Amino acid sequence: MSEIINTYLLNDPETVIAMDRQEFYDEQIKAFKKTGQPIRANEIVDIFVFNSSGELLVQKRSDDKAHNPGLLDKSVGGHISFGNEPDFTVMVETVQELQAPSIVLKNDVDYRKTINLLNDYLKVVSVIKYVNTKIYKIEKIINGQKILIANRIHAYFGVYDGSVKPVDREARGILWYSLKELDDEMKRLPETFSCDMHALFKELRPEIEEFLELLAKQKKS
Repeated sequence: MSEIINTYLLNDPETVIAMDRQEFYDEQIKAFKKTGQPIRANEIVDIFVFNSSGELLVQKRSDDKAHNPGLLDKSVGGHISFGNEPDFTVMVETVQELQAPSIVLKNDVDYRKTINLLNDYLKVVSVIKYVNTKIYKIEKIINGQKILIANRIHAYFGVYDGSVKPVDREARGILWYSLKELDDEMKRLPETFSCDMHALFKELRPEIEEFLELLAKQKKS
């Protein structure tokens, strides 16, 4: 079944254009092979999910995936379908990949109040906070080829203490890393992580550390 997603021309990043997902990638692969650069960005959500102890959920992608097969990647992510909003997509993706409902908050004040309110329910619901939106150009492995793809990424952080199991055909496994463990592993075995993970983890590092401080204070309270 065809999937229609949100895309943006890089020279007009404010105008959303509906496009078939496969047509988008076919176009971008062709553009990259011709010029070495993408011409259009697709719109996605990427969610970094931590537990209350500050460990990050890292997903090992299935070897059957067309994009970045077998690589370690962010916790949850997905394309935004045309007509949908980022926050709605986050809720869909967390249900599909965490198999748990989520609550999405826009600001720090509401997030702190919600965490306090739902602290005893984090095994059955994930609480997600919007971080920022930015266009990235990130190298992907697509059908065995390295292709530079532009993504308009809506980044989110969340907390969830429930059990997680890989969804069929979506992931080979789930790993939990402390920040130090992840730093060490990404330096020691950089090729085992997706370029998405490297780019976002570096770009969002100050926000990640601030978020972990929030979780640590919440755990003590």
